[in-house]
Amino acid sequence: MEDESVEIIQRAWVNELKRGNDLTAELLRLQKDWKHALRQGMVTGLGGVLGATLLVSLLLSVLKPFERLEMFKPSLERIAEQLERRPAK
Repeated sequence: MEDESVEIIQRAWVNELKRGNDLTAELLRLQKDWKHALRQGMVTGLGGVLGATLLVSLLLSVLKPFERLEMFKPSLERIAEQLERRPAK
């Protein structure tokens, strides 16, 4: 009875190790593929640019209504100016 449960656990471990080895082999294969690395880099770069653009436009949209309040106006105008004239990298 106990031997059967030990065998089941051992088989489960062996299956998980084989699965881990297969995943590692696939990862190594993809790392050697320069086309895949290029695509992945381009997608990551595009995502970063789009995300930053969306974040800045959202921030400007949220801060714009507060510009009417005299107390916040100078600070918000300065922030908006900095965000609008920041050079692209």
